[in-house]
Parts: sequence; structure tokens; C-alpha cells
Amino acid sequence: MDTKYPLFEFNNRFRYGFKQLLEFENSEPVKKQKCRTSTILLTVFILYSLSAALLSGSTNSHSRITYISVSVFLLTMIILLRTFKKHTDLCILGSFGISTLLFFHMITEVDWTIGMDAFWLFILILPFITNYIGGVIYGSISALSGFLLAILLFCTPLNLYLQPYGTSMVTWFPVIYLVVMIAAAVMEYEFTSYQIEKKSSDEKISLLEKERTKRLQEQLSIYESNELTIRKYKHDIRHFNRVLAGFINDKEYDKALEYLREFDSMLENVTAVSFCENRIVNELLTIYSARCQKEGYRLRAKADIPEKFPIQDIELTSLVANALENAFEAQQKVPEEKRFIQIEVTYDGRRLKLMTKNAFEGEIFFSESGLPASTKDTPSGIGTTQIRSIAEKYSGVANFAIEGDAFVLKAVLTCM
Repeated sequence: MDTKYPLFEFNNRFRYGFKQLLEFENSEPVKKQKCRTSTILLTVFILYSLSAALLSGSTNSHSRITYISVSVFLLTMIILLRTFKKHTDLCILGSFGISTLLFFHMITEVDWTIGMDAFWLFILILPFITNYIGGVIYGSISALSGFLLAILLFCTPLNLYLQPYGTSMVTWFPVIYLVVMIAAAVMEYEFTSYQIEKKSSDEKISLLEKERTKRLQEQLSIYESNELTIRKYKHDIRHFNRVLAGFINDKEYDKALEYLREFDSMLENVTAVSFCENRIVNELLTIYSARCQKEGYRLRAKADIPEKFPIQDIELTSLVANALENAFEAQQKVPEEKRFIQIEVTYDGRRLKLMTKNAFEGEIFFSESGLPASTKDTPSGIGTTQIRSIAEKYSGVANFAIEGDAFVLKAVLTCM
């Protein structure tokens, strides 16, 4: 049998360990939600128990006492829960407490005509309740109370105190309960895994949104700066023309040429805002071009990317932003006169090609896999490893190398 069939990929199915589950179940947002849910469930069970006590009849005082005892016990749980906010501990205490009350009720009941199956049905759904309230780990520990109760009353001489349920009930109930426990634990594990992944995804989306907002703010700042510069030059352009015309009329061509060069250098203060049709690549190149200008050197960029092509926006952002950020960070260690960054990013309808070349200072060490060693912390997960993983996802490659006095990144992705 093929062990790669998804049913046997246990590492993927059970991808979170006890430590991760405990951290999630004890996180503050989860605690608040579980405490609120537990309070509602306990209130519902109290109302049910009080209703059952009222409807049990005057002749069935034993059941009435049990229901009232359960109500008082659950009310105590609510008070403790609201006081200490420990839903996991109280889940265990509540489960074993309820099982203890039912244990005494079952071995002391003498009127078998009332029917005891309803109590065993409640015990059978107990694992689902405890797993939902306490989580996979604490919920499974809590659910053991029902299993121990079934063992005590069906597999020991104490079964002589019970109504004769029949061989199937006595033999199979503990086994059925164990199966239900496992099913409840697996279901809660999958639900918890989904919540953990959703939380991680939401945090990633939030981070990307913050980065996106920051980029938009930087780009807006560039637009505003460019607008002010253009307005200034538009206002002064007549004066520039008159001075230039004067040099030409006086046949002072060298001065005219020098004046044009000076004017041209002033225009470099206007940052290019249109590198290509693709919005994401254009934003990133505009922002890093402005950053490079502030540091005293130019970003040499060539881009030919359409607005839409088969790659996720998040991955395109990660790919280009990572390459530019690494190159920009490297320039902080390079003498000002040697700083440079060159980037080429093109798409030919089938392949996306990315190349960056930048100056560097010192030594760069490569791992066995060919990745350069990083000296900075990247909590967002953007790094050379991310570039390679994105390239490989799109059936491509990403290589890092030293060429002369430059660090070079080359990546090719198949995007069709």
C-alpha cells in the first residue's frame, strides 16, 4: 500500500504537539471565549436540572435530591469560574464532580422503574462537552471521569447495585465510551488546529496589511515630494530658460552645457514613480528608489511585469521585497562611494526572472544548501529561504553567488 496516501501522513494530520496545544488553550483570547462558553453551558445544565427536580414528582425524592445537588455543584463551578478564570482546571473538577454525584445516585437508587439509561446517555456525550470546554488535553483528562465511572459500575462487583441492563450494555459500554472519547479528542484536535492556523494566518495577513500600509504611506510621501519639486521647477522654468538663452546668445556654450548639467542633476531629486505596469513591483521599486536616493546613490532598475499574471500577490511581494531589502541592508556596511543596487525583474509570458546585484563588504558564508548566512532577525519570515521556497513552489530555482565585488541573486519561476 502507498504510504504517501493522505490517511497515513500522520505528521501532517497531527502537526501540533502538546506544548503548542497547551499554549493555545491557555492564551488570553481563548481563555475568555472558553470561560464565556462554559458559563452558558453550565447555566443551561442548571436550568435543566432544576426543571427535572420539579418534574420528578413527590414520590421520587432520591432523583430530586440528585438533581438539586447537581444544580448546586454547577452553580459553585460558575462562581469559581468567574472568580479564578481557570476553565481548564474547573473542567476537570466539574467532570469528576458530576461523575461522583452520578456514581452515588446509581448505587443508591432503588426504584428502577424511572429508567437509568438517560444518565448513561449524558455520560456518553460528556467527552464532547469536556473537549469543547477544556480543549484537547484538559478535555480528554476530564472525559476520563466517565470512563472510570463505567469501569467501576460495569466491570466490578458494584454492578450488583445497578439495574440489570443486559449483557451488551454491561460488556460494551466502557468500550463504546472509550471510542467516543477518542472521536471527541480527534474532532477537537482538528478544530483546535484550524483555530491555530487561522490565528497564524490572521497574524500574517495583519502583518502584510501593516507592511502594505507602510508602503502606501511611503509612496504617498514620494508623490507629495515630487509634486512640490515639480511645482517649484514649473515656477522657475522661465528663469532657467532666460539664463540658458542668455548663455547661448553670448555664445558661452560651455557655461550653457554646465548649466544644463546642473539642471539635470536637480531633476534627479524627482523619484521615478512608474517602472512597470504591475502595481506591487512598481510600489516596491518606487519606495526603494527613494530610500537609495536618500542614502546618496541610485537604484538601477529594469522592470517589465504586467499587472496580472499567475502568481499570488503575497508571494510576489515577498520575492521582490526580500531581494531589495537584503540588498539595501547590505549597503549600510559599504563605503558611500561604492554603494550600488541593480535589479532586473521581467516576465515573458511563461517565466518570471529576477536578478539583483549589489555591493557588499566583508565575507559572506554559504550553507551546504547554497543559502547565504543571515545576521539579522526576520520575524516576518521574509529571507533567502523564503525566496528559494517560493521559487521551488513555482517549479523554479533561486541561486545566490559572489561575482567579482558584487553579491548576485538570480531566481527563475514558471508562472503560466
